[in-house]
Amino acid sequence: MRKIGLSVMACLVSGSAYAQDSGAISSPVLSRCAGRAGTETRAADPAFVSLALDGVPWLTIEQTDGMIGSQPISETVTGIGYRRRRDGTKVPFRFTCVLNFDGPALMLHISHLMLRLGDDLPPAIIVEGAATYVDKMPLPKGAELQVRLLDVSKSSGDVLAEQVVRSGWQVPIAFALRLPKETALAGRKLVVTARFVLAHQVLFQLKEPRAVTGDDLHKFLTLTLDKI
Repeated sequence: MRKIGLSVMACLVSGSAYAQDSGAISSPVLSRCAGRAGTETRAADPAFVSLALDGVPWLTIEQTDGMIGSQPISETVTGIGYRRRRDGTKVPFRFTCVLNFDGPALMLHISHLMLRLGDDLPPAIIVEGAATYVDKMPLPKGAELQVRLLDVSKSSGDVLAEQVVRSGWQVPIAFALRLPKETALAGRKLVVTARFVLAHQVLFQLKEPRAVTGDDLHKFLTLTLDKI
């Protein structure tokens, strides 16, 4: 198996991604894993609040040779995320997602952290908020929120953190972008982009990237997206 560091990949692709598409996540496999997670969670609880999977820099992708039944395996994706309860609390977990060469994820395994035993997500700087839109129409089944934190101090726009959120309730939909605790922010120009997507089609998108200052790291950001 060959391991690929997503934080390195993000730096390679984010220049063209930011210039051509102001909202697309740099790790498209994350949407396939989130789709599987959302389907399984919705089947267990049709009114679940939300489920979020983190991309860069917490994601690892391994190119894999193998089979599940008659299906060939192309990639194994591992990372972190959380489920949001109806009372607003979050239940963190680690996940492993198995993909074939195309289509929905073949398998997803979620392992909840043993918080009482000191097992927790890595320390992080967190940019929290929620995304909504003015239209009264409900989000169609299968829609997801894609949100990214970018450093645009350089023209390329480096992806620092990203997240895909699946929700069973109406907007606003909360997100929490996690940066490693040791990330140096001095001299960086941070912005957040967000969009609601259904099967690669953008439904709503933040009209302009939202600037994030040092003070915003301690605030809850509300993002209002425009219809495309």
